[in-house]
Amino acid sequence: MKVRRTTDYLACIVAGSVIAAVYDGLAYWEHVEPTGLFATAWPIVFVILLVLWVVEDSKSYPDVYKPFEFGFLVLMGYIPYLPYYLWHTRGFRGLLLLLGIVVLFGLSFLTQLAIHLAS
Repeated sequence: MKVRRTTDYLACIVAGSVIAAVYDGLAYWEHVEPTGLFATAWPIVFVILLVLWVVEDSKSYPDVYKPFEFGFLVLMGYIPYLPYYLWHTRGFRGLLLLLGIVVLFGLSFLTQLAIHLAS
């Protein structure tokens, strides 16, 4: 059975967000600044994986117009395009998916907030 590439992208987004949240949470707990390549690069990698997911997922929807430079256009305008794309392809479930994506992007902040409130 072949696994869809979109699932792989989403799995990488979830795994990376959890790893980044744990790393940032531990750094916050120890009162040190999170440094290193992963801490710096994760927000950029998150956006790139998200754009790759949108490009790959859009292949399942023939009614989505995809010009030649579709991937670049999504990368340049992902903030306004992502809610539109998710609503256009999935309706209300797309908005729930968008909420999940926003939570994953802010998981490090939410982890630090939880540590701050607990201590």
